Amino acid sequence: SIFFVILTTLIVPICLISSFNVISFRLKEFTISFILLEFFVLIVFVVLDLVLFYVFFESVLLPMFAIIGIWGSRQRKVRAAYFFFLYTLFGSVLMLLAILIVYFQTGSTDIQLLFTSEFSESRQLLLWLGFFFSFAAKVPMLPVHIWLPEAHVEAPTSGSVILAGVLLKIGSYGLIRFSLPLFPYATVYFTPLVYSLCSLAVIYTSLTAIRQSDIKRIIAYSSVAHMNLILIGLFSLNSQGIE
Repeated sequence: SIFFVILTTLIVPICLISSFNVISFRLKEFTISFILLEFFVLIVFVVLDLVLFYVFFESVLLPMFAIIGIWGSRQRKVRAAYFFFLYTLFGSVLMLLAILIVYFQTGSTDIQLLFTSEFSESRQLLLWLGFFFSFAAKVPMLPVHIWLPEAHVEAPTSGSVILAGVLLKIGSYGLIRFSLPLFPYATVYFTPLVYSLCSLAVIYTSLTAIRQSDIKRIIAYSSVAHMNLILIGLFSLNSQGIE
């Protein structure tokens, strides 16, 4: 987590400093939204309780929704904000159900205690899917990647930076933190599925990025491609790939 904490605390001040001469409307509220966003993201990376992780994992949506919807730079900013909010929120409903199942089985949501718990193979498959759908929407993977180009293009530049620099990484962080260590059998079982989806996403979004003329759209589609390449490395299930 320490790498993500350093990354977040480095990028947010850069975003704020670069916004002072650009944001002319409600600069104080804009700054508060960014500080709130940083606060929620840092808690996501350091918390040791599954329920608290979920709460702050979802809380990140609120300030980012405001940053895109209020301070977005183009005409479709409100539509893009709703796209971002709804896609990532509905994906997380299954994760909430998975957390409840984990709690009813183990009697705890303490992450360090859960790492010592064992789940049956059928239960692992079910729980892994619950977590995976939530993280896949955040990464994002095909076919739930549609919100990212919209959000990227419509967000102010500083919003695009924090989106690509930190928020997309939360999905892959969640997979490293929970899916791989808690559900090892299910991880191996679903690796071919992840490889297939990610390979398709890398090829499709790279070809789509080549066709774009808008620099923000190019960055958005290439971000989907590079995050899916990261997942291929992650699911190689060896130390080199994960690093």
